[in-house]
Amino acid sequence: RSEKLAEFFGILFGDGHLSNYQVSISTNSQTDKEHALYTKKLIEELFEIKPYLRIKKNENTVEMVASSRNLVKFLNKNGMPIGNKIENDLTAPGWIRNNSLYRKGFIRGLFDTDGCIYLDKHKIKNKVYKHLGLTITSYADNLILDIIDFLKSFGFTPTNRTTQRSVFLRRQKEIVRYFREIKTSNPKHYNRYIKFIGEVPKW
Repeated sequence: RSEKLAEFFGILFGDGHLSNYQVSISTNSQTDKEHALYTKKLIEELFEIKPYLRIKKNENTVEMVASSRNLVKFLNKNGMPIGNKIENDLTAPGWIRNNSLYRKGFIRGLFDTDGCIYLDKHKIKNKVYKHLGLTITSYADNLILDIIDFLKSFGFTPTNRTTQRSVFLRRQKEIVRYFREIKTSNPKHYNRYIKFIGEVPKW
């Protein structure tokens, strides 16, 4: 158990799936290919298993597959359900919940797969205002509560819209702090963040 393993669990909870014999992770081949390669290296480092990548051009999808029953058993034992994640009442494992370093890694992995950073624009008296926003989306009720609790444990003030299945960070200083403290392993998010704030953060 480590921060990197917790990050991998966040990735799994976002884009992953367990069958009885395989671990698979699917993501967008156009926007998240670099993160897919990062995840591949993470699997090799953590488990000494080399997954293979399969690109589905007609679906703009890259799928990563690791065939290992022992790996499936290990991941399932540590909190990743086999089969449909939502039907299995997806929730963060206790070993992650009870360790601040693991919570940080888990949130990073989850945001990197099921998160988004965006620029919210609105006009008041013909003047355009721009605000940075960060969101993580999940259809698992208990996981939404976990995301809120984890972010609060780091001093953030998340908001939740149950109809949109999303957790938001809206305060600009908190979003900057998120990228400094929680960080991201997905170049897509990092590049969008740099584009929006106009400078390279001092990490």
